[in-house]
Formats: sequence, structure tokens, C-alpha cells
Amino acid sequence: MSSLVILVIVLAICLALGVPVAVSIGISTLTYLLISDMNLYVLVQRMFAGLDTMTLIALPGFVLAGDLMNSGGLAKRLVKFCDMMVSRIAGGISIVTILTSMVFGAISGSNVATCAAVGGIMLPEMEKRNYDKAYAAAIAATGGILGAIIPPSLGMVVYGSTTGVSITSLFKAGIPTGIMMGLLAGGLCFYFGKRYGYVGSGTKYTPKDTLKITREALLAFGAPIIILGGIFSGKFTPTEAAVISIVYAVLIGMFIYKEMSLKKLVDTIIKGATTSGCILYIISYAALFGWIIAAEQVPTSVFSAIEALTANKYLIMLLVNLILLLAGMFMESSAIIIITAPILAPLAALLGIDPIHFGIIVIINLNIGCLTPPFGVCMFTASMISNVPVQKIIPKLWPFIGVYIIGLLIVTFCPPLALLLV
Repeated sequence: MSSLVILVIVLAICLALGVPVAVSIGISTLTYLLISDMNLYVLVQRMFAGLDTMTLIALPGFVLAGDLMNSGGLAKRLVKFCDMMVSRIAGGISIVTILTSMVFGAISGSNVATCAAVGGIMLPEMEKRNYDKAYAAAIAATGGILGAIIPPSLGMVVYGSTTGVSITSLFKAGIPTGIMMGLLAGGLCFYFGKRYGYVGSGTKYTPKDTLKITREALLAFGAPIIILGGIFSGKFTPTEAAVISIVYAVLIGMFIYKEMSLKKLVDTIIKGATTSGCILYIISYAALFGWIIAAEQVPTSVFSAIEALTANKYLIMLLVNLILLLAGMFMESSAIIIITAPILAPLAALLGIDPIHFGIIVIINLNIGCLTPPFGVCMFTASMISNVPVQKIIPKLWPFIGVYIIGLLIVTFCPPLALLLV
């Protein structure tokens, strides 16, 4: 039995036993090195090399910025503004959840953070309007994944740092893609609003209210404008944008909205550091895994196997989508990116697929997986914040998963949509 086969078997056994992803990857790669009689210094060297990139500094920056903007009151004001825009539309409050998730995603870059922040505010509001609790939780989870498709996306940072694809270009491709996915989800919310009689808030806003809410929301909208505007104009890099967004969040939360105390700031920093540490821990081990995959020439073998089945580019893309969707159902997105990118990115290149277009396809697939059983993280996050069992949320999620898959297919077979701004 080859060392590579043993590596895969050990990894599968560890994951099946519920061993954390990072530890599972570490155990399997260490087993590979021992069996291959390689110097164990390789383990340390490759783990360090996996983190020794400036682009990864943006990751903890955006994680912390999202947490700070939530605790500083920016998310709450975004909700008020979006509610004012669609308060009289059928299913209005669920559409507000989708719209706010899109905007908050342009700040946090994280699906879980978006689901928790926006869902924590919107779930009580939906319950007040007699929304089915399981359906409301499904909306929160559905909106959450837009936070990792709309730039700045942590998944895009990880994918770009792993494959060498321009992170700025991935961000540009994420804008039209994220907007389309949001429109699909919002359209389904409108349909269910009509079907089940879910009305908007019906709140009548006076000109004075409108002016006040808009003025307060402008500061919240300022964050994504500064972040994306600065990156796309070339004024600063994604890493610099992350730092600027942190400073902006602290200034607005502490001195303008005055909702962030010093203690709250410290607690938020600790939370952001913990989350970032977990992600980077996975990345360091997964970098070693990716190096082994490349050294064993797995990408070439996979391409040869697929080519033996079919030479049709579109059938191959459907197969890749299926593989990624299934992977997203069982593993954390960052780990999947680093494990599969060394295999699939060269495959896409051999098929003549634009690397930016393929990166967006990967991101969408893995985020859809965050909604699906058995281990969809957004699904479980929505369950925790709503106190609704996952078993009741899953049936309400399937229609939204369906429209997202439609969006995925549109992006897959219509590259100009994703590359519109690139």
C-alpha cells in the first residue's frame, strides 16, 4: 500500500471519528512523513511556509473588523436602513435579512459571522411578525453564506494565497456573483412572503425618520465603500484594507455610535484572535498536505482519470462542482480550499478555465455546503441563535439551496458574469 493511500485512509478515519480538521490533517501528514522515511523538519518547514505570506495577514484583519462592526452597532443600523427600503413588500423582513447580510458580508467576509450578527438581530423581528421559526432560521443561514461570497471574502483570501491568484481580482469577481445570488434568495423570500402571507413591517417612516436612519446608516455603509473602493482603486492592498477597516470600526463604534466600551473592545479582540488562530492553525497543517499532494503528482493523475471518463469540458465542470458540493457538506471551507486547490486549480488550467472564474466557482460551492446537512456550519449557527432544532430547519433550507445551485450553474457556464468587473 502506497504512502499516499495510507495518508488518505488515516485522514478519512480521523474525520469519521470526529477529530478536529486541523489535527486530522496533521496526524495524516505526519503518518505519511514517517512511512516515507522523510526528515520531520519538513513538517515544520512546510507549516511555516504555508503561513509565510503577506496576504494572509488580511484574514485575521477582516475577522476582527467584522466582529468590531457587529459589537459597535453598525449591523443594527444597516438593518434599520434596509427595513426602511422594503418595509411594505411581501416577505419584506426576510428580504431585509438577505440585503443586510449582503452589506454586512462586505465588511466581515465571513459566513458564520454574518449569520450570527444579522440573524441575531433579525430572528426576533421575524418572530414578531409571526414567521415560522424554522423558516426564519433558514433565512438567517441563507443570508449568512452571502457574507463569504460578497468581497472581502475570507475564502477568497485563502484561495488566492494558496493558488497565487490575485485576491483583488477575486474580490472584483465576487461582486456581480454575490449580487446575483442575493437577488435569487431575495426573490424566493418574496415568493414565500406572498404564498404564506408574510408581510413587511408596514412601518411608516416620516421624512425626519428617513433622514435620521439614512444619516446613521451612511457611516455603516462607509466601511465597505472604504474597503472595496480602496482595494479596487489600487490605493491599498487587501491587507491594508483590513487594518483600515479595524480602525474605522473602533472609531465609529466608540466615538460616534458610542456602543462599544473598552471592555467590549477587549472582549471582541480576544474573540477575533481566537477565531483567526483556529483558521490559521488549519491553514498551516493544510499547507503541508497540499505540498504532499503536489509532490505525489495527484493533480495530473486526477486529470488523467477524469479525461478517461470524458473529454467534455462542461461535464468535467459538473463533476468538479459535485465533488466540491459534497466536500463542503463535511468539512470546513478553508481546509477544503487548501486540500483541493493544489489538485483542482491545475486541472482548471489544463481545461483552459480562467483561474479567477474557477476560484469563484470553488467559493460558491463550498458556501452552499455550509447550508447543507450533515455539517453545514451556517445551518448549525442559525440553529443555535434561534433555538430551533436542525432537523426542523433543513426542510426549509432546501428551496434556498436549490436557487443557489441554479446560481452556481449560471456562474459555471456563463463566465462573463463572474468576470464582469475583472
